[in-house]
Amino acid sequence: MAGFNPTSSRNYLCEIHDDVDAAVIVDENNNVVVVEVPRTVAANEELRAEARSLEALTAGVRAFLPFSVPEKIQQAQLGEVLALITSYVPGIPLTTAMLRGQFALAAHIGAAMGAIHDIPASVIADASRPTRSALDARFHVRDVVARARATNMLPAPLALRWEKAIDNDALWEFEPTVVHGSLTLDALLVRGDGVAGIIGWHALRIDDPARDLNWLVNAGAPERDEVLRHYSTARRSRLDPSLMQRANLYNEIDVARWLLHGIERKNRAIVDDAVDMLDHLVGLVANDAGDALTDTATPVLNVSQVRELLEEIPGYRPTGTSSE
Repeated sequence: MAGFNPTSSRNYLCEIHDDVDAAVIVDENNNVVVVEVPRTVAANEELRAEARSLEALTAGVRAFLPFSVPEKIQQAQLGEVLALITSYVPGIPLTTAMLRGQFALAAHIGAAMGAIHDIPASVIADASRPTRSALDARFHVRDVVARARATNMLPAPLALRWEKAIDNDALWEFEPTVVHGSLTLDALLVRGDGVAGIIGWHALRIDDPARDLNWLVNAGAPERDEVLRHYSTARRSRLDPSLMQRANLYNEIDVARWLLHGIERKNRAIVDDAVDMLDHLVGLVANDAGDALTDTATPVLNVSQVRELLEEIPGYRPTGTSSE
């Protein structure tokens, strides 16, 4: 990099890609960049997708986002893999403990997610990012469940629960939006009571907005309520009455995807971990008398109705790791 003379480096603790070596590099003028180099083919594809996504988020788009997004500075081919250099976005990865009781932070998170989902779809379509319709999203979940069933490791109660949700037409009546696509707690970088930045944009696409909210299922009900209230305000639209039901479904399905990931990689530890999580999930959903996935949704929810809906959803769901 012309004019960049490194003077120090440290591990990049916010790295969210699997199998990537990442470092923060500082030069003599205190310019800071992040360098990422993949160790696997899958990680290499994620970084390539990340580079394309960051290019799609133009200066015009970024100007309307209430948080920082890394900028692609340069990429280089290192043998068979890509080295990606981006700008450094400071902040601490969010945890559920950090969110507890922090309603100002919850408000900023809701506004941040609403801003992402309000990005014009044409911007992403023009950048050749993937597009998934409501029907595509439904079929994708059906495919994951079918493949998980085929392993003979998916407990029957979960398979039946998920298939019932898939067959519920009302659940899948939504308008696709631009989504981050891989929004997990550690992708949200916090400073004080605000969202300083969001990283990990490799899955940027047009898809179900509930995909960016599945991590929220594990937060406390008051904080979820506040996030959703400000999310709805930022979207300047009525809150999708089935939004958190689908988010809950995605959160549960991610455990099955973790199982499939372990099988694909022939990693016994991942498979065993996924099986344990599925067994635990069976016990949780057995107490879900209201069936948070398939209760008939009302046409429009006001704030008090949102609170009632959130109270029906179990407070804990094991989270997955991948976005596709």
